Parts: sequence; C-alpha cells; structure tokens
Amino acid sequence: MAAAVVLSLGLFIFVLVTGNVLRQVIGELANGRLSMPTVVELVGLISVSVIPYAMPLGMLTGVLIVLGRISANNEIVAMKSAGMNLWRIVSPIFLVALIGVALSGYINCFWAPRAANQYKTMLKSTFRESPTRLIVPKALFREFPGFSIYADGRAGDALTNFWLWELDEHGVPVRFTHAEEAKIRFAEAQSAFEDDFLKITLKNATTEERSRSDPAAVKDFAIRFSSIGEAPISVSLGQILGDGTLPKERRKLRWFTIDELMQLREEGWRADPATDPPEKVAADRIAVQLQIQNYLTSAVSVFSLAILGIPLGIRVSRSETFVNIGIALALALMFYLLMTFVSWIEDPAWRPDILIWLPNVLYQAVGFALLYRAAKT
Repeated sequence: MAAAVVLSLGLFIFVLVTGNVLRQVIGELANGRLSMPTVVELVGLISVSVIPYAMPLGMLTGVLIVLGRISANNEIVAMKSAGMNLWRIVSPIFLVALIGVALSGYINCFWAPRAANQYKTMLKSTFRESPTRLIVPKALFREFPGFSIYADGRAGDALTNFWLWELDEHGVPVRFTHAEEAKIRFAEAQSAFEDDFLKITLKNATTEERSRSDPAAVKDFAIRFSSIGEAPISVSLGQILGDGTLPKERRKLRWFTIDELMQLREEGWRADPATDPPEKVAADRIAVQLQIQNYLTSAVSVFSLAILGIPLGIRVSRSETFVNIGIALALALMFYLLMTFVSWIEDPAWRPDILIWLPNVLYQAVGFALLYRAAKT
C-alpha cells in the first residue's frame, strides 16, 4: 500500500509540476531571463507547493490500485475464507492514510506557503540583478499591467528602438511612446506599505496621447504630441511577480503559514479591528479562518478519499492501473468542486469556515457506510 501511494504521489507531482513549469518557468528560461541553476531550484520549490494537491490524489489512487488488483485476483475472498474480517484486512490502509494526513497537514501549514514565498523571492532577486531581462527583444511584452512594450534589441543594460503603449481598463491604447533607448533599473520601496518597483527611463522619446474618454477620436485635439528628453516610468514589481512581494494587506492568504494566519486573525488582515466597522472586521476574520480550515481540510481529505476508495476498490475489482487512476481523478474532482463552491460563500453569517468541512464529512460518511456494508457480505 505504501509503495503504491508513493508511486502514485510521484506521478501526480510530476504532472502538476510539469504544468506549472511549462506555464511559469520554461518560457523565462528560453527567453534568457532565468539561468538553468535558478530553474532547477524553482522546480524544487514548485514541487513542494503542489504536494498538498497531489497527496489526496496519490492516496486515493494507491488504494484503488492495491484493492482493485487483490480483489480482481480473489485475494479478498481468500482472506475472508481464512477468518479475517474486512476491517482487519484494510487496517494497513488506515495506518498509511493517517500518516498521510499528518504529513500533508505539516506541508500544507508550513512548507507549501514558505516554498511559494521563496519562489516569488527568487524571481524578485533574479530581476533585481538584471531587470532588463524582463524585456525580450523583438517580442511584445504584456506582463506590465496597463502597458505593452516592444524593443528591437538590447545594448548592454539598455533597450534600443523602444516602444511603449499605455492601455486603459479596456485594453485600448491611450498613450503611445517611442524612444531611441530605454533603461530599466530596480528601485526599493520607500515604506512597508509600498511595493518594490521597476523604473524605466526613456531617452529621446516622442509621445502621442489620445483622449481617455474617446481613444478612437482623431479630431478636436483628441491627439496630443510631445517630445521629451527623459521620462521615468514606474511599474510595481509585485504586479509582475505576484503576491509574494506585496505587504500583508495586499497578499493572498494562501501565502501565509498557519502561525502567521493565527496572528492575522487577531491583528487583522485587510481590516483594522480598532478602526474599521464590525462587519468588515468580521468578514476579514472569517476569511482568515477559512484559509486556516482550508489547510486542515485539505490534509484530512487524504483520509476521506482513502475511506471512500476502500469499498470502491473492492467493489470495482479492476486491476487496470489507468482505469483506477481515472476513477481517482473523478472522485477527487468532485471533492475539490465541493470545496470550491463553499469557498465562494462570502457572507460571514453562513460560516464558510465551518461549511468547508462538508466535503470531508460527506465522503467519510459515504465511505464508512459502504465499508460497513461490504464488511457484512
């Protein structure tokens, strides 16, 4: 059972890591923004951060593979004929599942948030050392919110034949700037409530500005031109790299460890208990408690899915590995959909921090009922 769980866990970690690497890392490596040693370390951090999602899948798949195979070979019938009841037969699965709960809980509460924060910090450090790497010559860059950037080439720490479009909230260009040269440098935040930023300095630039009320207009002085020697433009680094570089008021709760969340519950996350209205403070506290319970319910889901997988593995009696993996994915998808639906509840009166346990209660109730029925036959 342990061997099947470890192999299944490795499979799902590989699948989840591959998806994240292809989406977040490989493009940066191909564009020369990240070095190979940095990519290897980032892949390790991503691997840790996906374990909370892979652990329940690995446990359920391991249960279905082991019980499906021995049931298909009539070994369950043989053991029952030898006087062993079903509870004794599946007791090793209970042990492995409880170990999985403990391990998953520790990773959820401590390792995964730290790995996510370290991942963001590494990206930040890489771009701090060479911020010009953000822009790839001859490729349109859209990762600065509200801007699109293009450059023909790179000369040392400067970008040549630099083009910049400023976009409105609908993505329509309202200002266009062309410069012979642009330099990008990293600038530290001036206070704890600000974010580190990148400063783009343009040289020999020409700007075309359109009316924000009617960007498509070409008459009645809707377009204004200006020629400038230098024009510094600041872009928040947190907007580029994500929440890991932002102060706590603007970070998502999943980047905090459980001890940090316990502190936030008392001190407030986005609401100040001393000055904000009670309704806002209550909603803020519920949001923090929901994240704490999410860590715990995700760990307990290892046990819940294993319990449901035991009677299904015996009943389905299939030795085909891929079929069992498909069944595991379907059950896990239903579980995570239920958790997602609960997380959408924003009204504190509904206590989403308590309702988040509903999928675990439901799966364990169905699992134990089916297991009790199977033990009587």
